[in-house]
Amino acid sequence: MKKIVSKGACLLLTLCLSLSAVGCQKSNENNKIKEGQSISSEQAGMSTNANGKTETFKPSDYTLEAKEEYVYEYLGLKFKLSDETRKYISDKKIAMLDDQSPIDKELKYAILTFNKMTEEQKNAVIEKMGDGYEKWQNELERVGTIGIFEKNTSEEEISKITKCDTHTKIGVSSDGNYDCYLSTNSGAESNLLDEFNKTEIEIIDKKERPENGFVLSEKTDLKNTEAFNKETSGNLSNVVTKDINGKEFSSKDFADYDITMVNVFATWCTACVKEIPDLVEVYKEMKDKGVNIVGVVTDTVDDNGENKDALEKAKIIQEKTKAPYSFLMPDKTNFNGRLNGIQALPETFFVNKNGEIVGETYSGAKSAKEWKEVIEKELANIKNK
Repeated sequence: MKKIVSKGACLLLTLCLSLSAVGCQKSNENNKIKEGQSISSEQAGMSTNANGKTETFKPSDYTLEAKEEYVYEYLGLKFKLSDETRKYISDKKIAMLDDQSPIDKELKYAILTFNKMTEEQKNAVIEKMGDGYEKWQNELERVGTIGIFEKNTSEEEISKITKCDTHTKIGVSSDGNYDCYLSTNSGAESNLLDEFNKTEIEIIDKKERPENGFVLSEKTDLKNTEAFNKETSGNLSNVVTKDINGKEFSSKDFADYDITMVNVFATWCTACVKEIPDLVEVYKEMKDKGVNIVGVVTDTVDDNGENKDALEKAKIIQEKTKAPYSFLMPDKTNFNGRLNGIQALPETFFVNKNGEIVGETYSGAKSAKEWKEVIEKELANIKNK
């Protein structure tokens, strides 16, 4: 079983998306929950695991790994760090992270950041819910960054984005739309700064931005990161899997509806779980219009097979949010490879009654109102063909 999501990149993106995700915040008198009523993720206790304990994690476990060479085709850059810098990353003295402008808007910048990490920051454990990760990240001392910026972005603006005061222009991206920079913080620890300045950077052909908007995924020949191929994964008519309760799901389930909304998420993804009450509202309103919704819970299956902890958590989420639609497990083909290489959760796509993937792919959470508008558009496109 291939890994579906790049965990480090997705953690950062998911946490960023969660800050702008619109959840269904319905309340009633004395906060009592009526029978059959869907509830918000906060009311459902989504910050706790199956044992009722608060979900926590170590941010340092999710920093990017030290490698011989980094190839970012959507940035149009490849680079090699010095041996010493790679050692700093391996020893968790430097945290390598990624950051880009909002994925649902025109790309303004995308950077790799290199940050000094203290022992306290290395060992910090924070809650998945809330702003703990953002605070942890902001407290790191910036050493430098490598990245691209929309052409004619001022150095003053680049300084704000990078938290650096010295900028060396590497050149212009192959499509001519972005300036490439190595930036440094002159106040950083000298030995870290000296080694970072030894970075060898080369401009390469820049690929067109992917549909999910995330440009910080690396070259797709890396193990378990190859993104889906539209030619082979555009048809899910032969997919057979099961939901989290063991019920079979196949193409026959697509055939019962004009269009099926496939919402790909993980139990650890705050933005994903916050979105579910909105999807419940959408499902109840749209099912009589020939629209179905299914969730695909990516972390219920891992390299060792079924992930029992994630499976139990998924059941709790479904129960407490009273989601009436199916939560599916990835099959052994990862939905013909369609689930491979997803870099930002939640991700949503649509399937027609023939099992064919249709319309656009949508990254990030949306409100019920926004999803209804999207579905009406995708439904109209199908009916007009």
